[in-house]
Amino acid sequence: MAIQPLSQWTVPGDRMYDQRHQWYLIDGSQVTMGITDYTQDTAGDILYVSLPAAGTEIKAGQPIGSIESGKWVGQIYAPFDGVVVSVNARVEEAPPLLNQSPYDQGWMVQIQPNQQEDLNRLITSEAYQALLIAGGQ
Repeated sequence: MAIQPLSQWTVPGDRMYDQRHQWYLIDGSQVTMGITDYTQDTAGDILYVSLPAAGTEIKAGQPIGSIESGKWVGQIYAPFDGVVVSVNARVEEAPPLLNQSPYDQGWMVQIQPNQQEDLNRLITSEAYQALLIAGGQ
């Protein structure tokens, strides 16, 4: 799979992002999390996904799972302290969902943050697009 030009990566405006190329959809006090179109594209065909179990307490900046493709192994990181309230078992059973539908069917976990103000550390879709233009780092 060839890496697409920047204009081809989808960055929905209804989500927040981080510099690790993860997205966050905030719904009341819960946050749904996944990987971005950029991540799935640069990783190539995703073959394996490991996610934390519901009820797992997570700590900001710590790995909570992993993604493997034929050319890449990457960690999934906790964006803030909280508790995993739901896990998308379909992604673990069918990892290509992350390539096919990273923003919809390919969501990974839903998290209950310990403190809502921790969401202020996330960046807007515009800031994330600027990050991609700057080289994705």
